[in-house]
Amino acid sequence: MLKVAHAEKDQLEASCTELKQELLKANSELKHVQGLLSKAENECGQLKEVCDQQAEQLSRTSQKLQEKTSENEADIKNLKETIFELEDQVEQHRAIKLHNNQLISDLESKAMKLEEQKQDTERQLKALTKQMKEDTEEWRRFQADLQTAVVVANDIKCEAQQELRVVKRKLQEEEEKSARLQKELDEVKGSNRLVTLDPPVRQLLWAQWLEGEQ
Repeated sequence: MLKVAHAEKDQLEASCTELKQELLKANSELKHVQGLLSKAENECGQLKEVCDQQAEQLSRTSQKLQEKTSENEADIKNLKETIFELEDQVEQHRAIKLHNNQLISDLESKAMKLEEQKQDTERQLKALTKQMKEDTEEWRRFQADLQTAVVVANDIKCEAQQELRVVKRKLQEEEEKSARLQKELDEVKGSNRLVTLDPPVRQLLWAQWLEGEQ
């Protein structure tokens, strides 16, 4: 029994020694864990400070982003209004362009018609110019013929005037002869000759009358 008790004692002492060693080892590990925990707590505090700084920075950044977003929303609103105005202006410009294109088309059509009218006018002008040249030549010939006719007419007029003067002179002479014969006839009638004139007297009067006719 004593041997058994000594054996149990030795076994208990060995177990106690092992337990002490394990306790020391556990205490060592506990200290190591506590050191790690303290280090982790320090790192966690530093990390918290960093996180707080980052959170504060993120808050400021978020506020700035919200302000920027508000500004961007305002800019977007302004841009939308500007786009709407530009679209309206584009529509107006498009309508104006269509109107201008129609005007251009109408003007081109009018220009073509005016060009055709111009060509017709030029042809008519050429024809009129040719006709005017022909008329001018004919008028010149007519003037030349008329001038010739005037010269001839003047010559005929001069000759007629000369002949008229001659005829007037002869007429005057005939009138003078007629007056003289009438006077002689009156003298013969005044002589109260109731008989027929003698043939010699009648021949004399007839000869005088013939001389007056010549």
